[in-house]
Amino acid sequence: MPSPRVERTVFAAGCTLYAAAVLLASAHPGPRAWGFHLPGFLSGVERFLVSAILVGGAVLLLADLSRGPAPGPGKGQRRERGRTQRKRRGGALRLPPWSLAFLLVPWGALLWGLRSRTLFMGDGTVWLDILRSSKPNPYSEPLAAWMWWLYCLVLRTVHVSVEAATAGTFSIVCGLAATALLWGIASEIAPKGSGRAVAFALLLTLGASQLYFGYIESYPPTAVLILFYLWSGMRMARGAGSPWITALALTLALAGHLAALYLVPSYLYLVWRQERPAVFRVGAVLLPFAATLALLILLGYRPAQWVGAFRIAARAAGPEQGPAVLAKPYAALSAAHAWDLLNAIALVLPIPALALLARGTGAGRRAMVEAPASRFLLIAAASALLLAVVLVLPVPPAQDWDLTSLFLIPLAVLAVAAACAPSAGLLAGRAGAAAAAMGIGALASFVLVNANEASGVRRFETLVGPGAKITDYGRAYGNELLATYYARRNDFAHALTFAMRARDAEPTNPRYWTKVGSALYELRRYPEAIAQFQESLRRQPSHEAYYNLGNALVRTGRYAEAAESFRHAIAGTDPRPDYYHNLGVALYRGGQPDSARALWEMVVRRWPDFGLSPRSLALHFGPGAVDSARAGAAP
Repeated sequence: MPSPRVERTVFAAGCTLYAAAVLLASAHPGPRAWGFHLPGFLSGVERFLVSAILVGGAVLLLADLSRGPAPGPGKGQRRERGRTQRKRRGGALRLPPWSLAFLLVPWGALLWGLRSRTLFMGDGTVWLDILRSSKPNPYSEPLAAWMWWLYCLVLRTVHVSVEAATAGTFSIVCGLAATALLWGIASEIAPKGSGRAVAFALLLTLGASQLYFGYIESYPPTAVLILFYLWSGMRMARGAGSPWITALALTLALAGHLAALYLVPSYLYLVWRQERPAVFRVGAVLLPFAATLALLILLGYRPAQWVGAFRIAARAAGPEQGPAVLAKPYAALSAAHAWDLLNAIALVLPIPALALLARGTGAGRRAMVEAPASRFLLIAAASALLLAVVLVLPVPPAQDWDLTSLFLIPLAVLAVAAACAPSAGLLAGRAGAAAAAMGIGALASFVLVNANEASGVRRFETLVGPGAKITDYGRAYGNELLATYYARRNDFAHALTFAMRARDAEPTNPRYWTKVGSALYELRRYPEAIAQFQESLRRQPSHEAYYNLGNALVRTGRYAEAAESFRHAIAGTDPRPDYYHNLGVALYRGGQPDSARALWEMVVRRWPDFGLSPRSLALHFGPGAVDSARAGAAP
């Protein structure tokens, strides 16, 4: 069916404006246009390539618009009949549907080759630390946490260390599963023909696909579970599939992340329209909730933790968030919040959103609510958008884009369904190819920035730097991540810069004073470091600050004070060999060699793999002291 000219005009104009906005924002990338500025952080060749794809797609759409309306049904049918006859005469090769599985191999290789090289976006560093621990911490995503932890348990079982690269392969596995589900959704949208290919391309190039490029967070498996629910729900809406599969999908999505509660209204719609007895409907409604509660308890996610998660959500949706450091930079109903939501849409579904806008300007808006599957998607998308509007989280929106992407997935599927349905005609022929190309360009700009460590770091520095409209907590947390990043690379000058920004953003947090002191210590600015550690301890004593203060005091020759600080550090935490060893150093240099020797001998006996104490014993008391200490070790 030919698409009305007004829809094609709106879509072509929208895509042209989007490409222009990307080029403009990328010329001088700042923190506010975070959904558009991505090419500005790429190298010259990559930036040119991405920009050329976006501009080329927009030009192709404008050229297609200038050719006039799409061919009518009669001419289109004759062309299709001619193609069919040519295929028959030429014996064209038709690949079976299962052969598409072979495309997963190059796709998986692409996910690995362009995986994220930093863990700044989201809470990747926190999650990696959790995955290295002995048990998962569910937060508000219990099933997703257990899936990650079990995957890393398998890695440890086969003697693979849990690092960013190895753990990130789980998100690649999630990406392969999501690809299969996206093909199923595309098949529901357009059962056959080129429309299915265009729908699949637009779905696969959503910005949410960045979650599958080595991303370490709860969101990759959660996104797969939400896609599973949407696919099964679309099948149920048209009378296919099993309602019990849809109930299972909802159960898994809810257990995966509590944010998936926005799917409940769409599930109630599916059950309501079932022509079944009342007993069946009641059972179908209660089943996923009862199953979710049972699964959460089985996973060790207790009711007290549910309440905590909902309190966090309530604070994010409420007018106030308590401490001043968490004060929202803007209200939920404000132009600033609307701008951040627009950025999120530009990051996750720019081309589908423009297609949905175009369909809404003409007769397409009626078609979007006629089919049961479209109504199902519309309810899911509206519920999700409502949550996205009312939630204003303390983490910078650009950093928390992954959670927002969960809210935008139903809208993206709805938009693609509206544009690629057989009756739409908006993305037929060249328009479909141009839209798919622009989707590739949009996703490529996001992926390439995160796949390059230098580009990813520069973008994150911009997102949490001066001019960003974020909470003090978000600014402090983001700069702390950067300080840790540079410290691990022994670039303590940069580590100091970002540690000071974190401290200045949230001076009430003693951890940031310790972070500044640690950077100063590594730069051998010991008196300044001592002042930072003392201020941290004044605000809140901690074993880490006492230990670092002791080290700085040793460097300045204040051995008695250092020994006292080390004793406080030892008393404040579980026994650690480095704490006892450095106490011995302070005592030895302070004129108490016998006490130092006793401590080092104790460390040798208790922690035989700790190397500093044997060396100190051998240096100051001879090799025999080490043998004597080891001989006294417990058998």
